[in-house]
Amino acid sequence: MSILNLFLTYVKIGFMAFGGGYVMLPLIENEFVVKRGVLLEEDVYKLFALAQSMPGILAVNMAIFLGYQLRKTRGALMAAAGIMFPSILIITIIAAFFDHFAELPWVQSIFHGLNIAVLAIIAQALWKIAKTGIKDKVTFALFLFVLAAYLITGLNPVFFTLFGCIAGLLLAGRSKHA
Repeated sequence: MSILNLFLTYVKIGFMAFGGGYVMLPLIENEFVVKRGVLLEEDVYKLFALAQSMPGILAVNMAIFLGYQLRKTRGALMAAAGIMFPSILIITIIAAFFDHFAELPWVQSIFHGLNIAVLAIIAQALWKIAKTGIKDKVTFALFLFVLAAYLITGLNPVFFTLFGCIAGLLLAGRSKHA
């Protein structure tokens, strides 16, 4: 995959990924696993997990990691530029005209519809992540524990990310058939 093709693919993903990183996950899978066959589905989810554990914008982190995987430093830079370009362009256009159309009922209806569509896409992405991440009773129990702890305590997600990293290291040596 050429550097230009990587950039243009991420520009395309950036224009379609209303809702952020989780929404772009199925788009990335379709572009890089299904259409081009340059990555395995498992690799996409590993890169996604890594991108989530880093500070910064999830979509940009994912683009950097995937770009680096495919084309090293230049790939990381071009993928990051590609994913950011549509957002910068759209935000600039919206900012220029926002006061003129934000209160129009049809504009508010469009954003309401987008929210519903984004929620459905995020739910589908989360389902796929759960299927690849929850492999047995132990990982399912850890998932339930972290979910309950987060919902009850409302602690910063960084604590749960660190807990997940530590749990992953502790579970790394155990049998896959547990």
